[in-house]
Amino acid sequence: MALYLFITAAVLFMGYFVNTNYRVHNKLGVQTSLLTRQEMINKTLVFAVFFVLFALSALRIGIGNDYWEYRNQFLYIHGREESVSYEMGFQYAVLLMQRLFGEDNYRTSFALFSFLTCSFAIKGIYDNAEWFFYSLFLFMANGFYFMSFSNVRYYFVFAVVIYAMKYLYEEKWVPFVMWILLASLFHKTVLIVIPVYLVAYFLKWNKKTLWLIPVAAAILFFGKEPIRWLVFKFYPFYEGDALYDTGRVSYMNILKCAAILVFCLIFYMKAVKGNKKAETLFNLNLFALMLYSFCSYIPELTRICYYMVLGHIFLVPIVILSIEDKRTRYIWTGLVSAAYVGYYLMFLHQGADQNILILPYLTWLFT
Repeated sequence: MALYLFITAAVLFMGYFVNTNYRVHNKLGVQTSLLTRQEMINKTLVFAVFFVLFALSALRIGIGNDYWEYRNQFLYIHGREESVSYEMGFQYAVLLMQRLFGEDNYRTSFALFSFLTCSFAIKGIYDNAEWFFYSLFLFMANGFYFMSFSNVRYYFVFAVVIYAMKYLYEEKWVPFVMWILLASLFHKTVLIVIPVYLVAYFLKWNKKTLWLIPVAAAILFFGKEPIRWLVFKFYPFYEGDALYDTGRVSYMNILKCAAILVFCLIFYMKAVKGNKKAETLFNLNLFALMLYSFCSYIPELTRICYYMVLGHIFLVPIVILSIEDKRTRYIWTGLVSAAYVGYYLMFLHQGADQNILILPYLTWLFT
């Protein structure tokens, strides 16, 4: 755990000095050597953050609850002796690494996806964040980075979504859809991002649309059978699974989404209303809250909701930065930070659990 805390502190220390205010000045046509210097500092520090996170992930061995299962699947992909449920893009990427580095050199395949996941995630945070340091802090505190040690395919496409979000805000629909379609070649759950994000982008809340909330809740609550039927059309092997199809309610995720909702509502008029990016992220959090609250019957619900919950890393800084009174802003920043630090420590404390298995950290570097 000490290593993870040190790595987190190191990347946050570097992230603290990333300043993107120059973007605002450049939009106004101001070009100075100071701005160019800051941009160079930003790029150097962002690359350093990426490299540290990439190295820790790429050098691991046996870390992640499905690490050795992935290794077995790599061998199945090579031998074609057993059917593999992984998507086509992932299989071809593994085959390429096997051709280049050998049939059972599984470490290179893990390193490739560590590189891609960290690249898209950090670039996406840098491109989309209003406050890079705090978005990076929330990315780490939510456990998104360390959970990428498991579920390699999922967290790769998760990182692609972080990167692709900028095209949504810029209304560049073709690049946005194309990136999501590309990601679906590695994990098809990501396809849900296209309709959900587009609805979140165009949906505006007013007296004429508030009725949608109770109607949606009723559909989710009473539509259990048709919704499960649709889910199992995509993932038939989850039906009745003792590990995944349990109907467990994720109270922690409900609490997190509800807390973010309340926090945003307090500052809604100043921080969210009229800000297209904030409105989209606000809607995504609301969608996640409703799914967590009424759709516990969907197996692996978190894999769907995390595409919406990832918006927290951008939404929370927007709300904090909108608080004009300095003292009030410091108080809220402290409260939110303390809550996330507590969650992060609790997450790391459970790191040795078989469902997470990120502790103790092991590396092949010295073996």
